[in-house]
Amino acid sequence: MIQAPAKRIIFIPFIDAFGGAERLILDLSRFLYEKQVPNTLACFRQTIDLQSYADWPLQVHQILPARNSLAEARALYRFLRSTQLAGGGLPLIFDLKSAFYSGIASAGPFSLHLTDPPSLLPADLSKHAPSARRSRQQFNVLPSEGIMRGLRAELAHRLNRRGVRRAAKVIVITEKTRKELQLLYGVDSLVVRPGVYSNGLIRESLNPVLVNPLRVLSVSRLETNKRIDWILQALAALNSSGSVTKTSWLFEIVGHGPAADSLKKLAAELGLADQTFFLGHVSDDDLAKAYSRANLFVMPAIQGYGLPALEALNRGLPTIIHKDSGVSEILRGSPWVEIIDGDNGSLTAAIETMLGRIKNKGLFDFDMPSVPTNSEWASAVCNTCGWIEFPMN
Repeated sequence: MIQAPAKRIIFIPFIDAFGGAERLILDLSRFLYEKQVPNTLACFRQTIDLQSYADWPLQVHQILPARNSLAEARALYRFLRSTQLAGGGLPLIFDLKSAFYSGIASAGPFSLHLTDPPSLLPADLSKHAPSARRSRQQFNVLPSEGIMRGLRAELAHRLNRRGVRRAAKVIVITEKTRKELQLLYGVDSLVVRPGVYSNGLIRESLNPVLVNPLRVLSVSRLETNKRIDWILQALAALNSSGSVTKTSWLFEIVGHGPAADSLKKLAAELGLADQTFFLGHVSDDDLAKAYSRANLFVMPAIQGYGLPALEALNRGLPTIIHKDSGVSEILRGSPWVEIIDGDNGSLTAAIETMLGRIKNKGLFDFDMPSVPTNSEWASAVCNTCGWIEFPMN
């Protein structure tokens, strides 16, 4: 009897929204599927039907434990133990909450992938732990508020640290996160940067006729940390100052999220409702069309990485980002990318600067910045987990 090949296991505790981690998981699952490597995504529960985002037979297994940390940790322990007995290499668990559960109940050898650094996780109580004080100044870890809150934060921090230290391999996506983990948990990690599909989408040049109107694009989940309000305020400032003489603009926003209503209200209050278009969640084809219509991509977010900026550059779009986006580490020094480090006032100036470069065709004398690909990221992750071996450059 021929035994079926063991499945590679990918785990993330909860799938409640389509964000950066979910996108990376889909990229990894697709890569394995194309390599004919069986794989399963496991979670405690999901609410968004992640399978609907995949165009291959994605398997999602919901464990469905009771809703408390101890029951969830025990359920993860039992699940990973059962998969390890079946073979398939080290399971890959995503994000700090998975490490927290592994800190409660050791789940055996596993690899850990952290998409965001602990300092950028708004719901993570461990930021308030007294023993995290060494990293407060550099990574904005908050002081504790009250004795009981401090004690709970300290417990969460120690469980996070234990879980991270139990990982056989730790993978992160920026150098900043690697340094933060070294300070917080005393562990080293491997930086593997996600990227874009390398499928010939690059647009060789901009059509200067399309600069009027200037078409500005943003692609992100609509949350406060994405700072879409900064873009609206910057564009309003351009309108009021007359800085865009003879150049009108339109702003398209792709994505949805809890800040959508407040952003629509702000656009109306600023008098930008007729120039701002909220497209919501769109299909891949419609997203490609939005990129092709745009002349400028703007992403002032504070976030762990920022894949949409790489996608914009891959399509030949000049891009403005904030230094608080992790992807800024690899995009410095190119005139195709303007990196700001201030507030929405600096964003206004950056838009004017980039508009001048587009109008004067000054960008065309410079090569587009090189960006990583998702297949490079997936190959390195598979190598690290021992799932598939590829020659490393």
